[in-house]
Amino acid sequence: MIKSYEDLLKEQDRLRKQLNVQKTELNGRIKDVKEKLAPIGTIIGAIGSISAFGAKHPMVKSGVGLAVDMFVKKRLFKKSGLVTGILGSFLLRNVATKVAAGAAGALITTLIKKFSQRKSEKPATQG
Repeated sequence: MIKSYEDLLKEQDRLRKQLNVQKTELNGRIKDVKEKLAPIGTIIGAIGSISAFGAKHPMVKSGVGLAVDMFVKKRLFKKSGLVTGILGSFLLRNVATKVAAGAAGALITTLIKKFSQRKSEKPATQG
């Protein structure tokens, strides 16, 4: 029971300490939940990167998409059901696009390095 100003200050101090303890406990619980959900986040990120429909190189994306539709969908998923055919084709197209885009990016980078080395190796001519 608060009867004086000193009692009020003591109660305020007690409540602040209690609040700090509860904050610490809550932060610990949040940290535990984040640690438990980390594998789920990794799985979702992997699925998202596979299923994301997009590539840095639109020409590669178009070419791979056309190739997958022409060959894989009509031959591999020929006798499969509608959902399996569409889902399998979609996932395979996106994985193939990412692989091809990575290879194309590496090839382009290598070519740029080779051409830049050739330009730097040529002696400068004075005219």
